Amino acid sequence: MEYREFGKTGVKVSILGFGAMRLPMYEDNGKHLVREEESLKMIIRSFELGINYIDTAFPYCYEQSEAIVGKALKIWKNKNRQPSIYLATKLPTWKITKTSDFWFYLEKQLTRLDVGCIDFYHIHSLNEDYFEEKIIKLNMEKEVQKAKDQNMIRHISFSFHDSPEVLKKIIDVGFFETVLCQYNILDQSNSETIEYAHSKGIGVAIMGPLGGGRIKDVEFFKQELGSKKGHINELALKFVFSNKNISTALSGMESMERVAQRAGLKNIIN
Repeated sequence: MEYREFGKTGVKVSILGFGAMRLPMYEDNGKHLVREEESLKMIIRSFELGINYIDTAFPYCYEQSEAIVGKALKIWKNKNRQPSIYLATKLPTWKITKTSDFWFYLEKQLTRLDVGCIDFYHIHSLNEDYFEEKIIKLNMEKEVQKAKDQNMIRHISFSFHDSPEVLKKIIDVGFFETVLCQYNILDQSNSETIEYAHSKGIGVAIMGPLGGGRIKDVEFFKQELGSKKGHINELALKFVFSNKNISTALSGMESMERVAQRAGLKNIIN
């Protein structure tokens, strides 16, 4: 597994990150529940294969992902395993209407995860409107910095859904240490801004490196690689990894097979 500097954070992260948005689930009497034992085995196996960065969020898996990730981290730590694992989760920005909401959700997430400190705490799904309404108007920078000063979070991050121009505007504020944004072989619109972020010392993590599953349906790849869907995914990941301005790319893990396919593909990582 290759590891890269995550901006100026002083952390080296695995080039492939574990996305905990699509953990295996089942339905019971109308309730959607995570398959806990299977999910824990998947996460631990990914750590054994060298992944040291795991990303979750407040709403993922019907608000169950954080608790599962927290259990996996505790299992790993209790067995005194190496390497150290870096945890990323996200503030549910859309739920914030006043500054006290920030503390409510942060403390709730710390409890769910059963940790004292979150390594990378993202302002989730930041766009121009949220930036103005949630960050600027509510003076959220001050609250997030307080949380960092109190060692509740280690690094201040944001996940992003808007235009490259807005991304650059947020980067230039100089407040955030890492960013999670979209980039893949089908959508390279953030390419220049990713390079800009890297030049500013901001760690860049990528979501959707496989285009949300759309890549395997693109006619070009079908013609070039036939029905070898695994090879299509390898090619798409290799494209993202080839960008040296990117530190890590998240792959949503749905099964043990997926973990083995993605984390075990040394030929695309090294």
